[in-house]
Amino acid sequence: MILSSVLLLLMATSPTPQAGTQAFTKFTYCHESPNGPFEMLCIDFDSAAVGEARFKRRDDDDIRTPITLSAGGKSQFLSVLAGTRYLEKASTYESKKKVADLGKKYLTLEMPSGRREAVFNYSELKEVNALVTFFEGLIVQEALVIDLAWALQFDRLGVPERLDKLETILKQGRIVDPKSMLEVLSAVEREEQVVNYARIHARDLSEKIRAGK
Repeated sequence: MILSSVLLLLMATSPTPQAGTQAFTKFTYCHESPNGPFEMLCIDFDSAAVGEARFKRRDDDDIRTPITLSAGGKSQFLSVLAGTRYLEKASTYESKKKVADLGKKYLTLEMPSGRREAVFNYSELKEVNALVTFFEGLIVQEALVIDLAWALQFDRLGVPERLDKLETILKQGRIVDPKSMLEVLSAVEREEQVVNYARIHARDLSEKIRAGK
């Protein structure tokens, strides 16, 4: 249910800094949902790519889960953020075109020198869209992680179906940092109360991810 709601929404729509980067303490990406069970879907990271996913439900408690990107995921994150020059011209992000309500995006960057913010529904700037695409992929990914972790506790018979869905989305290239999902796949593999073929499937997926397939 969690994953389906998030996918429907998305279909509609610190180490020392290296040379050429700016120091920051926190970056937050939020996607407002005009419809569905979630009001807001947010992910925040510090400069080490360690943070939290927060899915705010309209009529229930928030879903919160820690998230740490792999080395490759961290590199992607820092690259797309740097591509925007650290939200340097945030006021120019909104397109002048009239488009449907895709859900506003709220970007916030906290730096020693101050705070930068951007709010927009749709942007035509390729560097902004690269950042949006990365974080929308992370939202899909975290929805998968949360849904699979929930199934491990409360719906073990539903784990095989969730693994099939994960594999499909992985093949579609819609998961931006597959290696950060290895922990939940490892948990499936270790869970003896899950049917054996699902545990084997989780192991196979982990091996493919590690091999970069």
